[in-house]
Amino acid sequence: MKTLITLLLCACMTAAAADQVYRWVDKDGHVHYSQTPPASTVVHAESEDVSAPPPDPTAVQNAQNLVQQMQVQNQQAQAAQQQAQAEAQRQAQQQQRCNQLKAQLQILEQVGIVATVDAQGNRTYLSDAQHAQQEQQLQQQINKECNSADH
Repeated sequence: MKTLITLLLCACMTAAAADQVYRWVDKDGHVHYSQTPPASTVVHAESEDVSAPPPDPTAVQNAQNLVQQMQVQNQQAQAAQQQAQAEAQRQAQQQQRCNQLKAQLQILEQVGIVATVDAQGNRTYLSDAQHAQQEQQLQQQINKECNSADH
């Protein structure tokens, strides 16, 4: 970015120094400037230095500081956006987990007999106390994980 500013300043100075400028006063006393001489008069050419003065070091430093500040602000904005996206994703995952727990509890409450199947394919039926205990555990998980997502 610093290089870009420097190149622009050099281009402006070069363009100003390369052009020939004509100055004349008309019959009403108005001063005119142009890149072409007036057609109605004889041209008296004088060489004048019209190059731009060197840039003020303070202005150049201020421009560089401004560029740096803008870069820092852009980086901060990108970081904030990434954090917001990460937080939104985390909340979506938490809401999905909450919905899964509620669905499991609803199924558990609706079925009368619950059975589990082990790795060998053997079924084990839960007693009423085990069934109630699983419902209670699911409700506790829901209270723990979903209350922070709801607020």
